[in-house]
Amino acid sequence: MKDSKSSHEEAMADVRRVVAEAKALSAAANGALTDHLAAWIAGRYAIATRQLAADTGNGTVNWNLLRAMCHDLVDLRRGDHSAESLRLERARWDAEQAEKKVDLEKQFWEWAKENQEKICSGFMTQAQKIEHLGTAMFGEDWRDKPEATQDNENGGAVCPAPNPPANKGK
Repeated sequence: MKDSKSSHEEAMADVRRVVAEAKALSAAANGALTDHLAAWIAGRYAIATRQLAADTGNGTVNWNLLRAMCHDLVDLRRGDHSAESLRLERARWDAEQAEKKVDLEKQFWEWAKENQEKICSGFMTQAQKIEHLGTAMFGEDWRDKPEATQDNENGGAVCPAPNPPANKGK
């Protein structure tokens, strides 16, 4: 049991170390590490190719080695092209999304203008709100009462006493 736990802890420690190293490498590379690595490898292949052509001495070229290097270089270039295609596709998608957002917002405002009556139905004007609140707070005949303009002893206006609503159920 302890060996299983120990190996699990070691594996977790290895994973944490690899992740930390990857983060450090990515930060040091200031972007995509694989882009920088591909450029470095391409440079090394160029140097190796020149050395291969010059080192044979007897005028023969190691075609098998050059062919293997060529395949590796093709794979690198294919990766470059795929990355560029992905970048272009992402830019195109971002532009389409921005255009769709603008178009959708424009359609929304056109719909809102066309349906303004439907949208605003059920909303009360300020006067309607005051009437509704007055009726709820002071009863049906709250407008019939004289305005409270008398000052109380503290210098403020005197509020009329609210009339509680009549109990209709009793």
